[in-house]
Amino acid sequence: MDNRHQSEREYIRYHAATSGEHLVAGIHGLAHGIIGGLTSVITSTVEGVKTEGGVSGFISGLGKGLVGTVTKPVAGALDFASETAQAVRDTATLSGPSFIAVENIDSYCVLISSKAVYFLKSGDYVDREAIFLEVKYDDLYHCLVSKDHGKVYVQVTKKAVNSSSGVSIPGPSHQKPMVHVKSEGLAVKLSQEINYAKSLYYEQQLMLRLTENQERLELDS
Repeated sequence: MDNRHQSEREYIRYHAATSGEHLVAGIHGLAHGIIGGLTSVITSTVEGVKTEGGVSGFISGLGKGLVGTVTKPVAGALDFASETAQAVRDTATLSGPSFIAVENIDSYCVLISSKAVYFLKSGDYVDREAIFLEVKYDDLYHCLVSKDHGKVYVQVTKKAVNSSSGVSIPGPSHQKPMVHVKSEGLAVKLSQEINYAKSLYYEQQLMLRLTENQERLELDS
């Protein structure tokens, strides 16, 4: 109901381009809402008298001011939440795949990134051809330690879609690549790191989906 306040609010929001600016815009939006709520009765009443005049303008402005004491801080809090989520989303999107852990194991090494796990042959020069196993977390069901004839392996089980019930439910597939590891302790550590990286990946995807849904709701409204 306060066009001037709304225009200032939109100006703060739509001039944020980078993740850092989104965070600043969120803080400014929150402060703008709180200050607007505290001063709403006075500013709206004065504005009502100026535009409409007399008793009717006073009453109209006072009513808008009373409403603004509640709605403006709430709008500021929503702007803060929205801009903070956008800042986090931009940071996650622009950062690309970052490495979480690197483990050297005899003739190969394991690179655990934010989006996939790579098993590479060791050498002085490492390129794409050195990767002998790559599993993206979208395709990973779970990672566990396996033993066979006294040897220890890291088993990377890929996903399969079970639709026998008519509903697609992700489950383990028959694709279970196994990589030999020199000790059980190292195998357990690798398995834990890979599963942890996978859980981080899905938390990030959930966060992005929630942010996208929030943006759609804001656009629809």
